[in-house]
Amino acid sequence: MKFNFTKKITLALASFAAVALIATGVSHAAIPYTGPTTTPSPVPAFNVFSGSNLPAPMPSDGEQDFFQGRVPVNGNLNEGTTAFADPVNSSCTNNQIIQLHIYVHNGASQYDNGNGSGPSVMHGAKVQVSLPDSSTSATTFSPTATLSANNAATVSDKVSVICNGQPVELQYITGSASQYSIGSGVLPLSDSIITSGASIQSEKVPGDVWGCWDERVYVVLAVKVVVPQKPPVPPTCNLITLDSDYRTVRVKSVGFTAGDSTVANLMLDFGDGNKATIKTSQLPYSHVYSADGTYHVRVTLDTSTGYVTSNGCVAMVTIKNQPVNPVTPVTPPKKLVNTGPGDMIGIFAAVTLIAALAHRAYLRVFSAK
Repeated sequence: MKFNFTKKITLALASFAAVALIATGVSHAAIPYTGPTTTPSPVPAFNVFSGSNLPAPMPSDGEQDFFQGRVPVNGNLNEGTTAFADPVNSSCTNNQIIQLHIYVHNGASQYDNGNGSGPSVMHGAKVQVSLPDSSTSATTFSPTATLSANNAATVSDKVSVICNGQPVELQYITGSASQYSIGSGVLPLSDSIITSGASIQSEKVPGDVWGCWDERVYVVLAVKVVVPQKPPVPPTCNLITLDSDYRTVRVKSVGFTAGDSTVANLMLDFGDGNKATIKTSQLPYSHVYSADGTYHVRVTLDTSTGYVTSNGCVAMVTIKNQPVNPVTPVTPPKKLVNTGPGDMIGIFAAVTLIAALAHRAYLRVFSAK
């Protein structure tokens, strides 16, 4: 980071307004970057340069967009082909990995680093990432990265993660945070990065970030997409309908909902020690009781998630004073008066006989005289 400082005093006035904003803690105050001769920030400051010709690697749309993300190929956090961007558009399938990236540049002059003790060096520098609650489902997320130091204004930036209408949760992957700089190499970062913040460094001292393009720090961490599983809908047994005829009871229908299960069989308990396992296609189903009495008929669903019954699937039936094989009593029909020829002949013969007997008795009386 070699700057032409012959114009430092003159350009310092031009950049005074931007520096003043930074010093008062306002984020994203920018110094236009015009090339190597651009005047640096006179104080330690995070990501103050804007423009499209910043030294690589840097955010494509300026240092103020320092929080970006990507979906690495096959979840490989070390693959180098997929660029970081904002927003991140993803199908957000279950267990998909999204890698987040924070770009850190202290825009102060490299000539005032003083081998770590000069006025350009940030002290107590750390990065903190606010992630959505891991139990909150949404289709779009806006995690926030915050950069802070003891002697620099705090700045923040958001990255948009768009899941194309898929409600998901984002869960931080424990141990995924790390940083890289030329002076420090790759260093793991504390998981406190998502709570109170994690210390970063550009050289050997934790929390110290020197001014210079070559002292930039790159922080990465990863989250996992979790598609929330809907609670399974349980099967329910709702209703049993019966009818009876003498000692025969018929299970006419069984009302139930399968939910997320499959119903294999209906298990019938007739309350007299007899049971049957049938398919729904076998309804209506009949059972004959051997004795009178009151019985409770219960249906239990045999499902892929277990046995299910309810009070609605219990019905009472009463069998009383009714034969197993009912016989309808036969009552002889009453004989009607027959006025046909046969009866008339019978009556005439009887009258003739009585008359003859009376005549004979009369003759005997008078012959004796």
